[in-house]
Amino acid sequence: MKRRTNVRRFGWRVVVGLSVFAVAMRLWSADPVRADEQHTRSEAEERGAPDTHAEGEEGIRLSEEAKRNIGLTVEAAALRTIQKVITVNGLVKPQPNRLAAVGPKTEAIVERTLVNPWDRVEKGQLLAELRSRQFGNPPPLIPLTAPIAGVISKWDATVGEAVGPGTVLFEIIDPSVMWVEGDLPEHEAYLVKTGQTVRVSLIAIADRVFTGRIVRMGGMVEPEKRTVHVWVEVPNPAYELKPEMFAQLNIVVGSRAKVLAVPRRALLRSGGETFVFIEREGGYVRQNVVVGIQDDRDAEIVRGLHPGDRVVTQGNYELMSSIFIKGGVSEHGH
Repeated sequence: MKRRTNVRRFGWRVVVGLSVFAVAMRLWSADPVRADEQHTRSEAEERGAPDTHAEGEEGIRLSEEAKRNIGLTVEAAALRTIQKVITVNGLVKPQPNRLAAVGPKTEAIVERTLVNPWDRVEKGQLLAELRSRQFGNPPPLIPLTAPIAGVISKWDATVGEAVGPGTVLFEIIDPSVMWVEGDLPEHEAYLVKTGQTVRVSLIAIADRVFTGRIVRMGGMVEPEKRTVHVWVEVPNPAYELKPEMFAQLNIVVGSRAKVLAVPRRALLRSGGETFVFIEREGGYVRQNVVVGIQDDRDAEIVRGLHPGDRVVTQGNYELMSSIFIKGGVSEHGH
């Protein structure tokens, strides 16, 4: 009898122990998940991720306010002409024949100056007056005038300073037309000829594209860099291009017509895959694509889209961040 009682007590202890262990494991496995979910939501809110109302096959749904906050825009995939371009870095320079140096032709003293650095001047405008060091009573005044219209790019005239022939007091550049110079890789130089169209973009003016043409090409390959120098002439009526600005030259060397394409800014990459977000039934769904040829503006879509599919061209990075933060959007194609 005593042995049976001990067995029963041992059995109840085992049952109670297993029950407590099961409850503990349940609490241990459940609470951290909830905590992680709350932490993830908090991070998404802190990073300004779009408000995702529903995910899955319907994609990410955004309120109108969220769309405005991320500047979301869409554009239809369409048949376009893709241009083959060669892209090289460049530097803005004044044209040598639009540059003038101004100084005295005789010994003199600077009497007064009438312009400041980067002032715009007209041809014939008075820049300074010098007092000649020749005999006279009083010594004659020597006017210095602008030989061309443009802007004062160099100013080195101090009142009372003694100057003479060879002294450059002012430099004037005419910035209405500028050069952008760059270096073509040797293996691509044969594709480029004078007169070809070039699209010029600037780091300092990201939303503007200037159009120019190649006016000169170097006659030899630079032996160390293995490049050929090119000069691109760019109209600059608003004086937006300034000397020494960094630029990117996109030289058009060919084209392919009627290919399905989207703007390059619509493309995103992650984990070795290229994808876009497409608008579907009020939501935005990730769609993997295969890309063909590209230029500096558009990219050919070989597979993954149809004409008329509406792709996100701005706000797509915020949508991608929303996927990574909340992890619930389908990543499969249609």
